[in-house]
Amino acid sequence: MGDSMNILKKIRRAVWPQFPSTIESGSWKIADCSLAGTGHLRRGRGCEDAGGWFRDGSLLCIAVADGAGSAPQAALGSSIAVHTALLALREHHMNVSPISAQNAKSALVAACRQTVSTLCITADGLGADRCHLACTLILLVASPNFVFAAQIGDGAVVVKDANGNLISLTTPINGEFANEAPLIGCAPSMDVQVRSLPRKPGDTFRLKSIAAFSDGIMRLALKLPQGEPHPPFFTPLFDRLECLAEPDMKKMIQNFLNSPRVNARTDDDKTLITAVLQ
Repeated sequence: MGDSMNILKKIRRAVWPQFPSTIESGSWKIADCSLAGTGHLRRGRGCEDAGGWFRDGSLLCIAVADGAGSAPQAALGSSIAVHTALLALREHHMNVSPISAQNAKSALVAACRQTVSTLCITADGLGADRCHLACTLILLVASPNFVFAAQIGDGAVVVKDANGNLISLTTPINGEFANEAPLIGCAPSMDVQVRSLPRKPGDTFRLKSIAAFSDGIMRLALKLPQGEPHPPFFTPLFDRLECLAEPDMKKMIQNFLNSPRVNARTDDDKTLITAVLQ
């Protein structure tokens, strides 16, 4: 465990100090929260979700990971996945080519592949089975007129456009059974699917709000099995967030995820990252 924590600390030191949060007119207000589920707390386990983001002007990048319940080092795996993926995206954006609608898909695929490689290398370095760090991963990049997302496993991304339409950009990916999700980190390579809005080049699209979340709140937020947004969940959430300043957004998300109403319906870890264009 000591080696695991040292690796995680090094990754955090390497990543977070380099992420600028420049706020410009027409940029993003962001709120994020990860909380341990009541079921995890009863079993003496902490939160095994992880989430993170960075913004640079009008560009926003978000990552959400959920450590596999069967993974002995699930929390370490999800943290490494989020930090590695965001670092890869930032490296692309700052040193290769600014992320745009033209190159967002390739940037996401490259970031996912780098994350797979890092998880495998870390597990090998710890002398652990690669599946011991397995997790799901949602990774997205967004700007006012486009949004791209890659997803491995469950959780989802829901967006609201400037006309008030709620759209599931991604939906949960499951295996043969409803609770069996694909995981990142168990194998040295895997296919990465990317979805985007607008659906066709040349179509007009204007983004307003984003919510990326782990499977802990899927049953509250989505109509399953279709994966469509549940308006009674998202409409008041986005309406309220759009009226709040950023520090108040975070307090609202924390209070909401930790409310008796939410905890009565899910005992799993919960991660929610929301963003609103100012």
